[in-house]
Amino acid sequence: MKPISKLLVLFGTAAFCLQAAAQDNTVPGWLEKDFGELTALFEGRWDSDRHAFFAEAAGMDLDQVAPRQHIEIVPATLAAGEELSAGQAVFQATRSVDGEPPATLIHTFTIDSDRQAIRQSVSTSGGVLAPTPMDCHVLWHRQGAQFQGKAEGVGCDALFPRPAEGGPLEATLTLSENDFWVTSSRGNNTIEARLRRARPFECWTAILRGAEHGDSGEGMRDWDFRRGVKLHDQGGEAELMSDEPEPRRIRLRLRNVDWPYGTNRPSLTLYVMEGDSDRAVSYAWTEGGADRIGINLRWLQASCTYTPPVNDE
Repeated sequence: MKPISKLLVLFGTAAFCLQAAAQDNTVPGWLEKDFGELTALFEGRWDSDRHAFFAEAAGMDLDQVAPRQHIEIVPATLAAGEELSAGQAVFQATRSVDGEPPATLIHTFTIDSDRQAIRQSVSTSGGVLAPTPMDCHVLWHRQGAQFQGKAEGVGCDALFPRPAEGGPLEATLTLSENDFWVTSSRGNNTIEARLRRARPFECWTAILRGAEHGDSGEGMRDWDFRRGVKLHDQGGEAELMSDEPEPRRIRLRLRNVDWPYGTNRPSLTLYVMEGDSDRAVSYAWTEGGADRIGINLRWLQASCTYTPPVNDE
């Protein structure tokens, strides 16, 4: 089930947090609804592979493209005795940026009745309901089918470190069903990360022992078979080390290619790479957004299927 289709289900999960707020006449019904939809969209996995990979070919200014990053956002696990307040949703987000160690933050969403907005407060990880605040929050408002937020607070400098110079920080965020864009500016200096929602896939694979790329595999039956190989469709990668006397490193990469230029049709593409080389020895593709893809190279077979989280089913 696609993210937008599960909004009513997830809104039901958050609804108990809004019961008290619903009795408060200062909170309009439309703002309660926006709260439920925004927090449902926020959860998930996001990756800027498409933005970073195609930037040069699309003619973008590379100085304005942030390093590739992946963000995994899940509901925060409450400690014993902790309870959410009415009109509150709390998430734990782990962000991995190329060249940097992963960082985990706590994001708390509440309704700001005075400013008729949804407030997202950012804190360092720790106790979910008593984390260390960063003095940075984002005020969200609906804009058509998406939401736009603006960051405020002196602690936002640490949360949005790029660009480093140029003047006071201005950071805006845009969130829709499948896109999450983060733009930060200082004067004339701007940098942007355009993340897309990543879909998880699970694969079975089979490596023919003793065979190399290009071999027909005729008469050979010694397969290294595996299940539960996981990756995602926004440039996600899975590494396979063969169990041969001289192990081979084989990598599978999955990309739901949605071209940011030209008229090529979107394609879900599965790449096969050997060793440290990023040049694929082979690849297969199918319709963009497909739920399944496979490849058979005689020496390697793989089949990958979309595996939505349990609460999507």
